[in-house]
Amino acid sequence: MKRTRSLVFVAVWLTISFLGSYAFAGMSPRQIYKTKADGVVLIVASEKGSTSASAGTGSIISTGGKVITNCHVIFDTTKKAPFSVVNIFLKPAKVTGNMNKDLTRHFTAKVLAYDEALDLAILQINKPPRDLTVMTLGDPEELGPGDETIAIGHPEQGGLWTITTGVIGTQFEDFKGVPGKHVFQMETSLNRGNSGGPLFDIRGYQVGVNTAIARKGQGGVAITGVNFAVKASVVKKFASKHRLELAYGGQKLLEEQDTRVAVADAPKAKTPEKTPVPPPPDKVEKTVPPEKTDKKVYGSKSTTGGTITVEDGDTKDDEGEEVTPRRQPDEGTAVTRPFKKNPKRKPIRFKKHYRTRPRPYSYKRLFTAVDKVRARADEAFDDLENEIRRRRR
Repeated sequence: MKRTRSLVFVAVWLTISFLGSYAFAGMSPRQIYKTKADGVVLIVASEKGSTSASAGTGSIISTGGKVITNCHVIFDTTKKAPFSVVNIFLKPAKVTGNMNKDLTRHFTAKVLAYDEALDLAILQINKPPRDLTVMTLGDPEELGPGDETIAIGHPEQGGLWTITTGVIGTQFEDFKGVPGKHVFQMETSLNRGNSGGPLFDIRGYQVGVNTAIARKGQGGVAITGVNFAVKASVVKKFASKHRLELAYGGQKLLEEQDTRVAVADAPKAKTPEKTPVPPPPDKVEKTVPPEKTDKKVYGSKSTTGGTITVEDGDTKDDEGEEVTPRRQPDEGTAVTRPFKKNPKRKPIRFKKHYRTRPRPYSYKRLFTAVDKVRARADEAFDDLENEIRRRRR
């Protein structure tokens, strides 16, 4: 019995260790899609008898069939009220691209609450199935620029339950002057049809509700990679006002776990050069020739015997720099040549004509120039059309 308990304890400990290492590595986009895509729904809202409809994405946030989405997906701007007919489609076991096969799990729904300013709405699926996949909300305050995010939705002209990946670019508080509307800006690709869909982090937690895109700037300049998602913290406050209980994840996203840094080898410390130690006086033999000479003679014992002679004129070079004395090699020793003391090297700098000063730059000046070019092009096309008409006459 004791052995069985110990084995169970070891198995539990190994499982916890495995899950810890799994959390350390994070989930891949494929793993997140496999575990969370079933909780993403397709929403189609319209008026009775209308030939047009509004389509978007939603996330299941409770086992009872409650769905979070954008308000503009289910809101009729002409009536200033939600659409009277709301349809929800659950994900099939396999997405084939064939609408007749992929949209068989059809349910109706009703609007429980909505907020135009926050662009959020809560729906209730009528008679939902029991095997619903519920999203787990994460703390968006743990995320920031550079963190990876994943979106699942139904982009226009694209496939159903499409996954896109990217990173957070920045974040805004009180987006567009709306108090409490805090959003992420990310490069995770969104298009019309992704509205209301979930934004996941690497833990598989829903940290936002995809809400808006930017595709056209001032002067008609195209914009890419600028998409927005309402933070999950805003969803939490919105749901608490309507007394809705949501599932929240407790796994922390630690920065040091997700950091991927290439560490360079530290430079080796320079070892100080060893100064030669002069031999003891008792081991030095000095020999002085009987005749007077202009050579200084230094003697030291070596394996082969002999002395070292240095001429007085060799202590300086032609430029007056001190040099190392030239030694007369002993038998069987290598020859050493004189060398100069290296002066301090000046740092290498770019020449002045290689340097360019920063130019004053402004978006206003750029867009003004673009508008002028476009205006001149329009005038040229007008002149061309007038010339064609004149010749036809």
